[in-house]
Amino acid sequence: MLAVLDFFFRGHDLVFVALAALVCLLSAYACVSLLRHAMRMEKRARLIWTTVSALSVGLGIWSTHFVAMLAFRPGFALQYDILLTGVSLLIAIGICGAGLAMAIRATGTADRFLGGAVIGVGISSMHYVGIAALLLEGQLLWNNGLVGLSILAGIVISGLAVVTAMGAGRARLFSGAGLLTLAICAMHFTAMGAADFSNCLPLLHDGAEIDGGVMSVIVALITLFILGAALGSIVLDEADRRRTEREDLRQKADADRLASVSQKLELALTHMGQGLALFSADGRVLLYNDRLVELLSLPAGTDLEGRTLEVICEVASRRVASGDAAARPDLAAALAAEHRGLAARGGQTVHSFDGQRFLRVQHNPTGDGRWVTLMEDISESKRSEAAIAHLAQHDTLTGLPNRARFDDLFERALSEAGEEGGQVGVVAVDLDRFKDINDSYGHATGDQVLRVLAERFTAVLKPGEVVARLGGDEFAALKPFGSIDQLRDFLHRIEGVLFGVVDYQDIQVATSGSIGVATYPQDGADRSKLLSNADLAMYRAKADFEARICYYESGMDESARQRRSMAKDLWEAIDIGGFDLAYQVQKSVATDAITGFEVLLRWDRPGHGPVSPADFIPVAEECGAINAIGAWVLRMACEEAASWPDPYKIAVNVSALQLAQADLVDLVKMVLYQTGLAPERLELEVTETAIISDKKRALNALRQIRAMGVSIAIDDFGTGYSSLETLRSFPFDKIKLDRSFMAEVEHSEQSKAIVRAILALGRSLSVPVLAEGVETREQLDVLRLEGCNEAQGFLLGRPGRMEWEEERELAAIA
Repeated sequence: MLAVLDFFFRGHDLVFVALAALVCLLSAYACVSLLRHAMRMEKRARLIWTTVSALSVGLGIWSTHFVAMLAFRPGFALQYDILLTGVSLLIAIGICGAGLAMAIRATGTADRFLGGAVIGVGISSMHYVGIAALLLEGQLLWNNGLVGLSILAGIVISGLAVVTAMGAGRARLFSGAGLLTLAICAMHFTAMGAADFSNCLPLLHDGAEIDGGVMSVIVALITLFILGAALGSIVLDEADRRRTEREDLRQKADADRLASVSQKLELALTHMGQGLALFSADGRVLLYNDRLVELLSLPAGTDLEGRTLEVICEVASRRVASGDAAARPDLAAALAAEHRGLAARGGQTVHSFDGQRFLRVQHNPTGDGRWVTLMEDISESKRSEAAIAHLAQHDTLTGLPNRARFDDLFERALSEAGEEGGQVGVVAVDLDRFKDINDSYGHATGDQVLRVLAERFTAVLKPGEVVARLGGDEFAALKPFGSIDQLRDFLHRIEGVLFGVVDYQDIQVATSGSIGVATYPQDGADRSKLLSNADLAMYRAKADFEARICYYESGMDESARQRRSMAKDLWEAIDIGGFDLAYQVQKSVATDAITGFEVLLRWDRPGHGPVSPADFIPVAEECGAINAIGAWVLRMACEEAASWPDPYKIAVNVSALQLAQADLVDLVKMVLYQTGLAPERLELEVTETAIISDKKRALNALRQIRAMGVSIAIDDFGTGYSSLETLRSFPFDKIKLDRSFMAEVEHSEQSKAIVRAILALGRSLSVPVLAEGVETREQLDVLRLEGCNEAQGFLLGRPGRMEWEEERELAAIA
């Protein structure tokens, strides 16, 4: 080794040695960088870059050798054989290229080391062939030990260089390039140290040789190529580094994105409310979520991957046909065929399980034979739809069919009866005094009465029979029947429910009602006509105190027509002022002095003549004209009375509907103000019935009117069912004894006793009593004897116009 060092420092130009080392380093870096680049290539691109790397290292080794030979100073000029010099270059490129190819294709560290060792063989082979290319005279002697050491150094260090260079990172790149440079230099200078040129002289001949100058030019050109390769490798390495960094960043971003998407997908699959499955083209499950397992009622953790559509349909068929084991195979096959078809074209279907659970299955083909299946439990939605449909056709409070549902059932019953030649009974039902129940006990009690009656109606119905609530306390029923006995049995059951007792919160409420019946086809051929006729019969039953059930008769229709015609004429009379007022005198029984006048309404109906108030007032109340008529009577009576020369009091009747109006108090106040009539000259007469219908509201209105100074009289006293309670609730200014008690008072001791009792009641309450209907002197004598305060009737004066009004009209005419 000392001999090698002595030879290195004494026999070489160190400038050229440094140049050789630089060329070697550049070529080694270019070789390693291009080697790493070739590893990332494939097929043809890999072959090209392997060749470029082989050229780089081969030329680098060759240049390093000959630059180092230029640095060698044997004492004479060196010349080279052209052929062997060229062979040495080919050996460097070929053998090193083979080693590079082996390293690139290596699968482990040992294979890479072997490829590097082949490069080391190429370095040694090139060197000794290059020495053999020297044209020398004499004998070149060798130190065999150093020769072997040079070859071994080149092989081992080259193997380590390749193993190191093929690792990741720039540090491994530089380390590999440095080791390969060391391998070339160590091999060359050790081999040069093994050669003894002391017995050699230059060979002079005219053959094919290369002198030192030409070799210098060739080496310079090759060095430039190596420099270009090195620079190119640096550029490629930097580009690869950046590309690798970008690729790493992209791959990291893709990996992060993929991980995020995978996490979100897993969360979505785990928590989505629908079952999901991805099927392959042959119908096997590729992907699914836990919700699908749950919807199929399979044990938790059941693995469906790889299961076929037929297997899943077989599982579903166990639930659909749970009670019929024999039907399961056929059902499973049918389900599989159905879903195969849906999967091919796309679509959805709904399966019901025991009528309680509904699953909607939707198939969406992906276009490549596969499809995605979504399964959703829509049981709650189905129940909601059923509930909404039920609400749309049933009464919310009672659960009975509502009007819309009743109309549908009605039309169906008529259609079936028409086809089969049957009959249909149409029943209208209206509760009695239902408003009184609400007013007396509260609306909660009224609602409970309706619910209980609905439950009882439903309990007694037979197939084909219908009871519906049309609104408020109004019910309707249908009964298809073949014999009248069947209809009567139905009506008997309805009547039994209607007349009973309802218990609610320690309250017992007695219920009753009116029932009207019309039959198809006898009483009408269409729904509207039959319902109208049943209503007419029901109102007749309501008007008849003793009747509970009333059948439609043709005369009812005529009566209704006449009432509608009268209602029309009443409205026209309001518009044209077709009413008149008459006054009936009221006198003191004791002195025969006039105490006032009762205002009476008269109507001369065009084409019919005078109509009794007993006939047209009920019609006015039904059609709603009573409020307008009452307001006109009050205003005209006050206006006329205000113009009288004597300040007599006038008594004006107020109907129950007027008393129920919220604006009655304001109406009285406004009329008094506009007409100028003193309030003490006005007396309003109300009946017990008008007060009882809405007692609280009525008494409140009467108190406000009485506070104005207007007096209040209770009319038709003695005919109601709660007269004493009414008198106790409100301090009336006058009691008007009903005319029915005067008809037999002069002959009947019983009638006289009743009159005497009412007069005694009035005296005890300090309320004056006026007897109506006095038509004979005997009746007046009885009243005078019993101490009655006032009286009115035909005996005292018939209703008519006031004398001074007639005189005023005659004067105006004259």
